[in-house]
Amino acid sequence: MDQFGVSELADWLEANTPALLDKTTKMPTDRILAAVDYLNVLAQPAATYLEMHQGQYFKEASDHKLNLLADDQPLRALEDRIMVNHVDGSIVSDQLNFTYNHEPVFEGGYQAKKDLNIVKYGLEVIGAVATSGHLDTVTAALSPDATVTLIVAATQFAAWQA
Repeated sequence: MDQFGVSELADWLEANTPALLDKTTKMPTDRILAAVDYLNVLAQPAATYLEMHQGQYFKEASDHKLNLLADDQPLRALEDRIMVNHVDGSIVSDQLNFTYNHEPVFEGGYQAKKDLNIVKYGLEVIGAVATSGHLDTVTAALSPDATVTLIVAATQFAAWQA
């Protein structure tokens, strides 16, 4: 993954949305994990967080945007989502502000399209500033809980496709 990879992945997800929802194209979870690893927000490789218990994550890495209600359950089972919905500030001055909102994906049962949109839109917003080459600024501004959400949403979407 490089500075353009996050944006390219978001573009690929957008172009392949119908096929992903029709289950004729598989969610590229390996690429999403690579994108999260590239962003360097999390202390460990992205894949390790899927099996980490929610209570451990809450104590060690969370910035407390997610509602982590099942301490003994792995993050892969998390039902809360944080969507990266906007970025503003000045990349030149190394001052970025991401904004987030909670997204319900389990109202009335699992809603795969919402998880896909969380991943797709989050990567689009992050990718817009990642292409600047100011990775340290992006890393410092980005929420760990939002990056974990990308991992969890992509993984649960892929499980829904299976």
